[in-house]
Amino acid sequence: MPVNPSSPRRGRPPKTSDQHERLRRRVLRATAATYAEFGFRAATVARIAARAGVSKPTFYTCFPSVEAALEAVVADAGARLVEHLRPIAAHATDFRAGLAAGITAYLDWADQVGDGLRVFHAEQYDPASPAGRLRAQATEGLRDLLRQAVTGSGRPAPSPQALDLLIGGLQVGCYQYQHNPGRDRDASHAAMLRLATALLDTRSG
Repeated sequence: MPVNPSSPRRGRPPKTSDQHERLRRRVLRATAATYAEFGFRAATVARIAARAGVSKPTFYTCFPSVEAALEAVVADAGARLVEHLRPIAAHATDFRAGLAAGITAYLDWADQVGDGLRVFHAEQYDPASPAGRLRAQATEGLRDLLRQAVTGSGRPAPSPQALDLLIGGLQVGCYQYQHNPGRDRDASHAAMLRLATALLDTRSG
């Protein structure tokens, strides 16, 4: 039977650390794709292994469970968002320009994460899902960056309530942006910027 060279091949478990890391990343990509298609409750080892082109025992050499693999996917996505935003927050001297740049970076990250982000947003209040379990951790990181950006522009730190409202609003805006077949990025960016300005402009008077 001919072999499709573009398809991943099942084989022996890796023998070197480099091989294992490549295998782990392949399984992570398959986990992310499976999660995006089926969500947490229908993502199984069999589906992930089949998509990665490995056996189920090989999957378990990378992760002890589906939950562990999904948590790694969600944590990696959150870490990438922080890396997108950290340099902007660190150099935010102009309030509105900093917010605009941060929202641009947020939408760039959303485009990179793709379909999995829609599932994450849908499951973030499900305590059984990795999205739900990691939501508090991700939110705290975003709070810190937003607080840094606002104070770096010379304004007083916003209240925790304002930060939480903004994070929730940005997530809703991003969810709607990804669900819009037309994906009007400029309109989404403008709406998110208006929300951020209204909630974070803490100048008195």
